[in-house]
Amino acid sequence: MTSLPAINCLVDVVLMDGETYQSRVEDVTDRRLTVAAPYGIHAADMPKIGSSMELAWVAGDRRVAVDVRLTALSREQPPRWSLETVGSIRLQTRRNYVRGGGGESVEVCAGGASYEGKVIDLSEGGIRCRLTEDRFDRDDRVEVRIALENETIPLRGTVLFVRRDYENATFDVIITYETTELVGRAIRGYVLRREMEERRRTRESVANAG
Repeated sequence: MTSLPAINCLVDVVLMDGETYQSRVEDVTDRRLTVAAPYGIHAADMPKIGSSMELAWVAGDRRVAVDVRLTALSREQPPRWSLETVGSIRLQTRRNYVRGGGGESVEVCAGGASYEGKVIDLSEGGIRCRLTEDRFDRDDRVEVRIALENETIPLRGTVLFVRRDYENATFDVIITYETTELVGRAIRGYVLRREMEERRRTRESVANAG
């Protein structure tokens, strides 16, 4: 079983908005770590005590991660963050983009018509959605409007693949797109928040069952 990173191990600190910062482990005690204040973070982006985030590092030939909670910020020099681990260490996928979500409303538009569907999963590089109408083929240029929390994100993309399930009268459409840094950050942050919330609910369900 993979253990927490050792002192002086280089780590990535991933905040709730998806931004990633480099750091180094200064101390490890049981399920608590102290890391150097992440390099390059601005004062306006500083998380509050109690904030959830992710810590990722390389163990052998694998990249692993664990959810953590910020418990203290030191004022010493150099400044340090105190973190408490939440949950178990897990293998982190090597996809180019963080992918997740599911169930959100989406509109796919082409030729002046729009078709409503549901998101299966999405990332800042593409979306897989389920529609009830067979209107798209590979390489079609489309517009996509994805409903995320309190905002709708419009994107232009290209259909990569269509999987037709005639028995259930549904069509899974994969669409790729390019995002600006601002939009990419919004999608990445949303996906990470969903993942953390789902893991929190799972932990609470297990605890209540016990």
